[in-house]
Amino acid sequence: MNSDPLSHRLYEAHRETLISYAGRVCGDKGNAEDLVHDAWLLFHRQNAAEISSPLSYLKTIIRNLSFDRRRRSTFERTTDAQFEETMENVETASVSPERDVAARQIMGKVMDAIDAMPERQKAAIRMYHFDGMKLREIAQELDISIGLAHKLISDGMKICIRIRKEEQ
Repeated sequence: MNSDPLSHRLYEAHRETLISYAGRVCGDKGNAEDLVHDAWLLFHRQNAAEISSPLSYLKTIIRNLSFDRRRRSTFERTTDAQFEETMENVETASVSPERDVAARQIMGKVMDAIDAMPERQKAAIRMYHFDGMKLREIAQELDISIGLAHKLISDGMKICIRIRKEEQ
């Protein structure tokens, strides 16, 4: 780890401001201090002298960490249940039985389309949309570039969207 006194001075001088900012970003003052600390640890690994606007950079790290945590929290609430169980338990009180059946048929066709895709594309879509993995994680898992992972997912989703539109 880099022992850069500039990063320490920046942290000490702006700690309260950063905690206040983190509280506004994440909406939870209780977690704001943890968020600032984690952001500083990531920032501290960088060479602060090479960063043109270190305070702005640190705020960006805080914002991104907050988004990542929110996304992860949402993902974790949904990953404990199997996809089929989740679909069966979706509240359908406001949807007519006919629309519910139609939506399930469309979903079935979309899932069939995903299953019919080439293995890498199918795996990339499942990892991204069902497992919540990031593009870099998918690229590493499939031993491909991040750009190719993005293209596989994007092209696959175009197919799924086309099928959904055709069926409506």
